[in-house]
Amino acid sequence: MATTANAVHPITEKLVTSSDGTQIYAEAAGESGLPTIVLIHGFGLSALVFAKLLRDKDLLKHFHLIAYDLRGHGRSGMPNEPSAYTSKCCADDFISVTKAFNVKTPPILLGWSLGGSVAADVLEHYGQDALAGMITAASFPYLDTSPNALSEWVSGTLFPGFLNQDNVALAISTRLAFTRALFNNPDDVPSEILWSWFGSSFLRDPAHLLHYIGPGHAQDTTNLWEAAKTGKLPLLVVEGDADKFTMNAYVRQTVDGKFSDIVFHTVKGGSHSFFYERQEEFVDQVSKFALRVFGGRKGD
Repeated sequence: MATTANAVHPITEKLVTSSDGTQIYAEAAGESGLPTIVLIHGFGLSALVFAKLLRDKDLLKHFHLIAYDLRGHGRSGMPNEPSAYTSKCCADDFISVTKAFNVKTPPILLGWSLGGSVAADVLEHYGQDALAGMITAASFPYLDTSPNALSEWVSGTLFPGFLNQDNVALAISTRLAFTRALFNNPDDVPSEILWSWFGSSFLRDPAHLLHYIGPGHAQDTTNLWEAAKTGKLPLLVVEGDADKFTMNAYVRQTVDGKFSDIVFHTVKGGSHSFFYERQEEFVDQVSKFALRVFGGRKGD
């Protein structure tokens, strides 16, 4: 365990052992007695993308924040067998991380891009009351493999190049295009941020990424939709209308009418990474939603 410097809210880093022995890298900021929001990153990246949010004073005033690297991503373990990427393993990772940081009551899951799919894993294996609510940021609450879920550029160009294991030049150029496309104005992003995201995409073998989104990670969404219908799982959907990755209309079609407690917010001109480029607006929406869901309580 290590603690990095932050004058107001130090960030605590841990390697957490999940149920199958896989090491999961996680970090937390803020007072552990406050209601918890767990931030989960997207495909091919890591919790580094949330570095600014973990230091956001407005969020830390009200919430305990946790972020972790999905298995097969970032600084977490990368099991070689597809059987290590099941829904149960991914749910256990989430629960193991929250237990490691002494979370006593159900947290809100904030999933960006691929990260939102963890909600279905958690609810399937730990019941409809395992989450206090959910925030999807350019994301889905389950692993949606529909060709309608992602833009044609992502499905037809990005994924084939990103997951290619034979052409080094293609793998590098695709990752660079991927990283730049996450932002509306990549040239305005500080180089240390842009290159840390770009570097994260190289930390894992494409085979492990394929395992995560492959058929071995089948999900039973029964508990997800039941919790949605009964109001046990309030949902905030945040989308950017200039997102080059997620098909917003399809996201809305997927969730609208299935959640009895649902809020939509569109970031005008928002990229796929609107939580970074439009942080103040995003934090405002997250805070209002989370304070309502947690009922204004001060702690666990």
